[in-house]
Amino acid sequence: MKIINNIKDFSQWRSNVNDDVGFIPTMGALHKGHLSLIQLSVENNEFTVVSIFVNTLQFAPNEDFNTYPRTLENDLKLLDSLKVDVVFIPNEKEIYPKDFSFEISENLISKKLEGVYRPNFFPGVLTVVNKLFNIVRPKDSFFGQKDFQQLAVIKKMVRDLSMPVTIHSCKTIRDKNGLALSSRNSYLNSDEKVNASIIYKSLLEAKELIIQDKNIEPVKKMLENSLNNFGMKIDYISFASLNNLEEMSELCVCPLIISVAVWFKKVRLIDNIIVDN
Repeated sequence: MKIINNIKDFSQWRSNVNDDVGFIPTMGALHKGHLSLIQLSVENNEFTVVSIFVNTLQFAPNEDFNTYPRTLENDLKLLDSLKVDVVFIPNEKEIYPKDFSFEISENLISKKLEGVYRPNFFPGVLTVVNKLFNIVRPKDSFFGQKDFQQLAVIKKMVRDLSMPVTIHSCKTIRDKNGLALSSRNSYLNSDEKVNASIIYKSLLEAKELIIQDKNIEPVKKMLENSLNNFGMKIDYISFASLNNLEEMSELCVCPLIISVAVWFKKVRLIDNIIVDN
């Protein structure tokens, strides 16, 4: 496994391999969700590249950039065990030199949900993913469905800008209690993680109820009460079209995605569930 820290050396490596490259961009603090994406790439591509870069552009000033979990030594052991070919670990100056002055934005689906509560987030994500795609030049790139809106925005960027990469949507990986895996889960202790699993349990109940009765309001109220009862502060509960993330206000039409974002013990958690019947 090669560890490369700069664009020049990476470009040299890339020029000596064919185009069958799978790519997983990460911010490190790897967990089984990341590893499932990496495994898919290893199984389906001749070469697999993983980047580790905590992207300052996607954090607002009041967010957790400085305290975001960084576990590089353990990350490298995991990546080596999965037979990753290259780990690209640039520093901030390598990605954003002093005179860097560009920002990639999407002006439709990124303005909803996460875009309302984290306006820095999607421009930061799209800018760094665009740059990493230009550096890595992958044939395939793999993203998890837990961050469904991020996945949708990246797919749209690739389509709208005619980028030669296939985006693969991969299932959410959960712990034994149902909590969606996230690097930020490390902020929670074991008991708090068990309590946080009410998010997914409530989403499962919402899915069953919405299948039985297409009326959204009572199901949304049930979700709100369930999350509030566990001391969670709700940013949003969304019932939206799976195709364009347009909000549904009264009766649901499948396929739809039910999404939530909550604060629990000073940790912001997101999750979703797809209803397609």
